[in-house]
Amino acid sequence: MRRRWERGFLIFAGMILFLSLFRLYGVSEISMDYGLVEGDYVIVDNYSAGVHVPSWGFYIDRHLYAHERGIRRGDLLAFRHPLDRRLYLKRCVALPGDTLFQADKHLYLQLETNSTRTETFAREHGLESVRRDDGVWLVDSYAHYYGVSHDRRVVGPPILLTYPRTTIPPHHYFMMGDLRDNSTDSRFFGPVPYDNIYYKVRWIIKKARSMDTLSRVNIF
Repeated sequence: MRRRWERGFLIFAGMILFLSLFRLYGVSEISMDYGLVEGDYVIVDNYSAGVHVPSWGFYIDRHLYAHERGIRRGDLLAFRHPLDRRLYLKRCVALPGDTLFQADKHLYLQLETNSTRTETFAREHGLESVRRDDGVWLVDSYAHYYGVSHDRRVVGPPILLTYPRTTIPPHHYFMMGDLRDNSTDSRFFGPVPYDNIYYKVRWIIKKARSMDTLSRVNIF
């Protein structure tokens, strides 16, 4: 009897540990269209960007083990909305020390607020850059790698078109949805504190995609 109880306890403890390190989430919003659409699933991990207190129907914004270097530009992160008690999924577009702004729906990014670093990165990776009076900037660099999209039919608030020049403070990260014209993200609530970042997307499970299926995706 005791062995059965111990085996049951070990199985239960193992499940709790596993679910503390890995989670499966279904995509239920449109801000990441069309790279992620409703019905897709993501598997997140709770270790590569630090070990956070797991969310078990409640949220404690604190890391048990901090590892900010595990976050990189372009990562998909699950974080608690600073003004809302739930998790959001967005792309990290700027790290602490980066500077960015948005003009006429184009995202300009300066790595580490350093023109030389930015120009070298653009040249090495074949990315578009522009030289202005205030330095060298990458232009829409994420669209080169990911399904970043705009929709001319969407008429939203001015902040979706233009965002002021901002340098990301220490321990904060700038998040944006890939469907830039229909995403509530850091352009509205500012850079996200590190302790609000819970998980990092490790794997993506996409449902079958046909032109007919995607044409029925409603972005409004």
